[in-house]
Amino acid sequence: MLLRNDLLHYTHPSPRTVRILWIAPEQSHVYVFDVAAHSADVEMIQLSALHADLRAGHVSVLPADPYLMVVSQELLPPKHLQLRARAWEIIEALVAQEPAIYEARQRGQLIAQATAQHQVSHPTIYRYLRRYWQRGQTPNALLPDYGNSGGRGKVRQSSAGVKRGRPRKNGADAGPGLNADEDIRRIFRVATARYAAANAKFSRLGAYQQMLADFFIERRIDTDSGRVQATAAMQQEVPTFGQFNYWLDHDDDRPPEVARRQPSDMAAGAQEQAMQPPLAVPLQGRPGAGFYLDAVRAEVQLVSRADRQQVIGRPLIYVVTDAFSRMVCGVYIGMGEVQWPHAMLALAHCGADKQRYAQQHGRRIEAEQWPCRHLPETLFANAALTLGWNGDTLLNNFNLRCVAAEHGVDDWRGVLEKRFRLLAPNLHGAPCRLDGVLDLNQFTRIVIDCVLYYNNRQQLAHADGATPRRLWDWGVEHRGGGLKIYPEHLIRCSLMPVAQATVTADGITLHDSVYTCTRAVNERWFERARQRGEWQVRVAYDPANMDMVYLLDAAAPMQFHACHLTDASVAHQHLSTAEIALLPRTQTAMPAAALRSTTQGYVSLVG
Repeated sequence: MLLRNDLLHYTHPSPRTVRILWIAPEQSHVYVFDVAAHSADVEMIQLSALHADLRAGHVSVLPADPYLMVVSQELLPPKHLQLRARAWEIIEALVAQEPAIYEARQRGQLIAQATAQHQVSHPTIYRYLRRYWQRGQTPNALLPDYGNSGGRGKVRQSSAGVKRGRPRKNGADAGPGLNADEDIRRIFRVATARYAAANAKFSRLGAYQQMLADFFIERRIDTDSGRVQATAAMQQEVPTFGQFNYWLDHDDDRPPEVARRQPSDMAAGAQEQAMQPPLAVPLQGRPGAGFYLDAVRAEVQLVSRADRQQVIGRPLIYVVTDAFSRMVCGVYIGMGEVQWPHAMLALAHCGADKQRYAQQHGRRIEAEQWPCRHLPETLFANAALTLGWNGDTLLNNFNLRCVAAEHGVDDWRGVLEKRFRLLAPNLHGAPCRLDGVLDLNQFTRIVIDCVLYYNNRQQLAHADGATPRRLWDWGVEHRGGGLKIYPEHLIRCSLMPVAQATVTADGITLHDSVYTCTRAVNERWFERARQRGEWQVRVAYDPANMDMVYLLDAAAPMQFHACHLTDASVAHQHLSTAEIALLPRTQTAMPAAALRSTTQGYVSLVG
């Protein structure tokens, strides 16, 4: 499927590379721009002819976009920001008039009006349009090219040999039993999901015994220290293995790992969707025209992965849903209070590889089960999330506008409530059997299961019983020209929270963790810090996993240096900032000379 901003490389009749600027809603034709052109001429091509060239091998879609301008806003000089703002002010209204701006006669009239309005010359406006179309149709395309000139006596940064992309990162002895009501079945669902995530091979008896050990013991949480205090196991009122086994066979909401010898629920759901007739009535709108960003507090106390007797609080679930199909396109599980930078990580997840994400949390899925890897044209954010927001990064890097909204799409909440009762609106929070058992990784796995269930099986009343994924697939096929795809590492690194880290003799320190990177070692930062004193640097990081942070480089704004934990902070591996904050402070640090060297350098955001 061809999308807006795709780069197409022609080999016949002559070599050239063009960018798709706009795709007609009825999928009849597209407008393209030759990225090597010295003029601002746009060409219209019939979509059928373009597909024919693709099939014939005369044209191919380039996997990477070397022209895209994505930078860290904090590192841009004020003069560059002023020049970008002035250029964007001149052409913003012009590029919004699609498809008129792509027609030569109408473009000339529009530019004549802009010339009189802004008191600039025709060549200046044409130059701005050419750069805007060449570099990905974002305001950052209008940044000045001062980095390509001058610099006498300076050593230029080189990316040769640097790895691109994001770093890779029998017999049951139960009590007499009790009625398996909805509360008990909720425990069954959580226990089976937790066991399946931790074990490669699912065992019913093993899951049952683990459930009794985790959930059916006397447990309370000390309100002052946040410590989980567990006593003896319950002797009465525990479900039998027969009840647990019966639920695995008959509950429609059981995880796919525990289905009988037949296609899993998700696969069966995909087969059912494949047999369904096409939508009879075309719906209004299209995928990606607008995403809704919202957050909800889960009513369950999570424990630290470093100390399972220590509570870290109730998680926040940030969810991004497509306004057209209602499909959940991205999620992020955060701790603490609502924060706009954490919400941006949910938006970044919209462009992520969902297969790899689910695998990281022990869930194997097919790519078509969660197909979204796109950013929207407009982001509608719950007004409660927008406190302290800054939409410049979204607009300038991805030409994505953000609007505060009072109400979003909340169909997915019912699934999380129905399957696990994690959003129970009562005064006392979640039942104590769920509190103090799950950690952040296990809770994330449960949220993934809910999203997959909702996207693939939840019937939407407003769309004749179609599922969100079915609506999405239909919309992508018939109206998908407005979707935007960017490299995953590029989105994630540019939307991460940014903080001040300290360069010390022991390493780069942030949130009590110590990091090192190739640049710091090669330039002897830690020796300099010991001799001349400490200094501050800016780094981007993910609060949910502090294994790696990314050093912002003012000399190379398109690149982030990957910084890895040193041996001194090995105890912080795979932990979040909330979990690290509850660990005892270490009194001694590892000598700078023993810092672990790394072979990974920095992550390039252009490939």
